[in-house]
Amino acid sequence: MAASGWFSMSVHALALLAQNRDGYSSSFIASSVNTHAVFLRRVLKRLVEVGFIETREGRDGGYRLTKPPEDIRLSEVYKALEMDRALAPSPATPNPMCPVGSGMPTVFDAIALEVEQAILETLRRYTVADVAEGAVSAGILSK
Repeated sequence: MAASGWFSMSVHALALLAQNRDGYSSSFIASSVNTHAVFLRRVLKRLVEVGFIETREGRDGGYRLTKPPEDIRLSEVYKALEMDRALAPSPATPNPMCPVGSGMPTVFDAIALEVEQAILETLRRYTVADVAEGAVSAGILSK
């Protein structure tokens, strides 16, 4: 299971890599994400494992996308990272003697599943190319 921040960092890294077919070094990507390169390499390693990016060794090494950014849906990234559910159940075990407590896990799980489906449905509508184009446009507009 990936931590929740991994998804946004992954999308950021993928959108940056969409800008250059030859890719970028982990240090360059980390500077864009504004995080430590060692930590970001853990995120990038996962993206390599699931096949969104590949790594090249050597002096001209770095990371690059394995397929066009318009072919990578955000829902695929979300699922591949094995994200924790958006609405996690309570870590406490409800009191089964309480009329609300006894039914709470069932009702909450149903709602959490509906929320998760809505997240995936929304993410399915966007690609890495959409994010990259939107981020570049937003950056230009904010200057």
